[in-house]
Amino acid sequence: MTLSRRTFLAGAAALATGGIAAAPKRTRILLRSSWQTVNIGDIAHTPGMLRLLEEHVPQAEVTLWPNALSAEVEAMLRKRFPSMKLARTAEEQKEALAGCDFFLHGSGPGLVGVAAARTWQASGKPYGIGGVTLNDAELKNDRALLAGAKFVYCRDTLSLAALKAAEVPGPLQEFGPDATFVVDLRDDARADKYLRDAGLEAGKFACFVPRLR
Repeated sequence: MTLSRRTFLAGAAALATGGIAAAPKRTRILLRSSWQTVNIGDIAHTPGMLRLLEEHVPQAEVTLWPNALSAEVEAMLRKRFPSMKLARTAEEQKEALAGCDFFLHGSGPGLVGVAAARTWQASGKPYGIGGVTLNDAELKNDRALLAGAKFVYCRDTLSLAALKAAEVPGPLQEFGPDATFVVDLRDDARADKYLRDAGLEAGKFACFVPRLR
């Protein structure tokens, strides 16, 4: 599938705003994300989604419920998103579940935060799923969860096709890019130093990142 810049931006905007209507009061969003910090892709999910929320739901108060954050990644997030709240402990997570208005399952290789999403669903409050891959087991076992979401955005067209083929009901099911693609964090000084130390010239090298698991 060829994805134009216009289509990508439209999908990214929809991912952030679908089902989260602007309101006079300060909307409180609980973002379930930050699955791990062992690779750049997993690190980038969260700042990408936080940026989308910042741009498209600027009135929102966002609380991040992470699986894991290294000290370096947490410092990076706090510097870029100083108003972000964290729900790390069981008590903080309990308070976030009770106090937030909307639950957003962030980008990932599946419904990684499914346990929290199910707990939220039981509250009857609205929720959405953004930029995920779905497998057959999730389409079968989490059908009710997917059907109850205000939106389900799949980060790949195969997942979206499988979701449609499974005939899971829901108000909004579309393609939505992984939030990784809108990360705006840069460290030019560190990058320039690496290029100098490695003897590389801009535009005259290629970078290959293998899948290491």
